[in-house]
Amino acid sequence: MDKLNFYTVDLGYVDFLKKAEHEKRGFSRVPNMEYSDKHKPKFLCGIVLQVNNTDYYVPVTSYKQQKPDNFLIKADNGQVVSSLRFNYMFPIPKGFTSVRSISGEPDRAYRALLSQELRYCIQNQGAIQHLAERTYKRVLLGKDQGLVANSCDFSLLEQKCVEYSAIQEKKTELAEKHPATDQTAKVSMKDRFAAAQAEADRRAAGAAPAPQKSKDDPER
Repeated sequence: MDKLNFYTVDLGYVDFLKKAEHEKRGFSRVPNMEYSDKHKPKFLCGIVLQVNNTDYYVPVTSYKQQKPDNFLIKADNGQVVSSLRFNYMFPIPKGFTSVRSISGEPDRAYRALLSQELRYCIQNQGAIQHLAERTYKRVLLGKDQGLVANSCDFSLLEQKCVEYSAIQEKKTELAEKHPATDQTAKVSMKDRFAAAQAEADRRAAGAAPAPQKSKDDPER
């Protein structure tokens, strides 16, 4: 797999996954990827796992406790500053992520922190991908029901990942065949993602209220 990097994700896709889990389980472990202006924008680390022709990404969270399915991220001074929680990782179709621009971060101190976090992840890429695979197998085996209950439904999300990609491709095909009857659908997948990202940035700037989040949801 390629070198690890930090990414943002299409928020419409995240909502699609959360809805699917709510319909099946009555709750969702897919992490919130947008908060109020009191928090920095959420982002992911990937690709941490490739399975069943899908790419998995894991949220970078401010949670700092060592757990069996966590990877603690350290700054250059050795202090734990964040973690990757693999029970909350989820699959994303190609074309629905964008590299998190560290150089474009206006906060100098936070920009330095992001650089240290990414560097530490790259240095420990083998361990990270091993833990991702280990957690994936543990959840699918289902022997630890506590872990299963507090993890994303990987099998379901893989199905929805394929489904969402097919839906978007179908919309693009229809737009190309009937450009005069569907002006919005003719926007390319890249442009749709850009629009979604712009909306995320607007919300992160405080233009919209923070969404409700559960106590189990990882927070940056």
